Amino acid sequence: MIKKLSCLIVFLAISLSLIGCTGKTKELSPSERSNLESLAKGAVSFEVLNKYGLEPGITVDTITAYDTQGDVYVRTDFTASGSYTVMDEAGDLYSGTFKVTGYIEGHGSYWDISEMTPPKNGTKVLPEQSGWPVTETEDDPDITVQDETTESAMYVPLADFIDENISAMGRICETPQECDINKDGHPELCLTVTYGSGMISSAIVVYDVYNDQGYILDDRMTYDYRIIGSTADDIAIERREYGGEQTSYGTLAIQDGGLIFVEDEAYGAATPVG
Repeated sequence: MIKKLSCLIVFLAISLSLIGCTGKTKELSPSERSNLESLAKGAVSFEVLNKYGLEPGITVDTITAYDTQGDVYVRTDFTASGSYTVMDEAGDLYSGTFKVTGYIEGHGSYWDISEMTPPKNGTKVLPEQSGWPVTETEDDPDITVQDETTESAMYVPLADFIDENISAMGRICETPQECDINKDGHPELCLTVTYGSGMISSAIVVYDVYNDQGYILDDRMTYDYRIIGSTADDIAIERREYGGEQTSYGTLAIQDGGLIFVEDEAYGAATPVG
């Protein structure tokens, strides 16, 4: 389900314009680097899901950023490069490389995939899908329509909850993970949301689909939070001091009707794999 539906277009208020990087090279703070990595990973995830219908594992190897003065807002242009992997239905692993070009400014965040190699396993190339998965209609087998599985309805209240509670300006939502946070036997949808205009923050959103209840872990301008791995029953969170280098690790819990960070440094050494 995650492979088909986790990258909702409604989450990505992003322009696909190619932006050239000019200006003075900028030394990135840890929070700035984290924000740019999230932006690059979101771009790659969207592209790979759209072309292959598979959720990628993404590693950002290099980021080069530049200070650029826009019309009114100060802008940070960047290029990010790295590799990604996908697994087909047979369990075979394919890998490719990418380069993302984009920028962050007061108006929001923008990206373009300037280079991407197709996923390969030796000499074997994973074929592209013709768009999102489709099904034939009963009346006319020659007509195809978008596959509207009932599972897609799970993402509608999550999208609505984010729209109602987090500003859309500069908002980037990473791929949702499924994890049973409240241990009721039903998985919640969990994702990192990076947002802001000028001052960028990262928060965690959890949506309990079974009980139709949303939660946000957000300490804007104090801590940034992001998901670094998950399994069906556990999730690993990184908490970073806003604008600083102090980092701690832990997991999530729902307590007194709110979402909390439970510090446990073991999650930094042995991260669940999503």
